[in-house]
Amino acid sequence: MIAGLLLAAGRARRFGADKLAAKLNGRSVIRWSAEAVAPEVGALYVVVPLGSNDTTRSLSCLEVCFVENWARDEGMASSIRAGIEALPAAVEAVVVTLADQPLVSPTVVRALIERWRVGDAAAVAPVYSDGRGHPVLFGRECFSSLAALRGDVGARSVLDSLGPRLALIPVDADAPADVDTAEDLRAIQRRLTEPTR
Repeated sequence: MIAGLLLAAGRARRFGADKLAAKLNGRSVIRWSAEAVAPEVGALYVVVPLGSNDTTRSLSCLEVCFVENWARDEGMASSIRAGIEALPAAVEAVVVTLADQPLVSPTVVRALIERWRVGDAAAVAPVYSDGRGHPVLFGRECFSSLAALRGDVGARSVLDSLGPRLALIPVDADAPADVDTAEDLRAIQRRLTEPTR
């Protein structure tokens, strides 16, 4: 089974409120992120802070498994650890994505999974027109390294250690934007409402 892991336990200090519950076209930011990944994976695990009722309500009616991060003050690595440790033994690979990137493309998720199934990569990452980004797929052989991460860091060091066993997928688009500030949210809303050409 390939699982999804949505990291949703950050503090959102620059946003000034719960950015994951903020609305884009009537749906919460985190719901956009979850719905981009959930249909492509066998199960979706969502790492949340203790007592995160707004987040759980935002994902009502979606089949997700919530994982509480008891150590979120340690930084992003604690969310990765919590998520990896919650995965059952049947999970062969996991697609890790960020809950504050609502415009992640399901097409990219599918491309990561298809590339990993070729069988020669330990992890697969997308390379956008502006650089490497999320989501990233990690095979089970990476899980112990992910569970050993500490501090306010992501998994870049794990990816960098793989050398040729990291497969890269070119994506002809910019990386999905983060919602870090209220202006970021407004910019994404403008993109959603612009007429397509």
